[in-house]
Amino acid sequence: MMLEEAQARLKKEKINTQDQLWAINSLYILLDLHKDDFCKIIDAVGLETLIKKQSHYERLNRAEQELTAKERYLSAKARLEELESEKSDLEQIVSGYKPI
Repeated sequence: MMLEEAQARLKKEKINTQDQLWAINSLYILLDLHKDDFCKIIDAVGLETLIKKQSHYERLNRAEQELTAKERYLSAKARLEELESEKSDLEQIVSGYKPI
């Protein structure tokens, strides 16, 4: 949503900075609402309240990304250990082979 468009749709609240607009736009995209409905929510709840909720969402998103990265790391580490064990077993078979 553009600044002028948001200002025209809002009744009580006014967006004063581009930072506020970016914060609101990310919530607008996330919620996937009609512009008029979203602006009614802004007017009802308040711009600053929504911006605080948006930053809370960003923290949750970062935490989820960190958790996903850690799970992938632990899975890869366990798989490497399995492969090293399998490699060791295969090397023993190869080194112990004696042709007839």
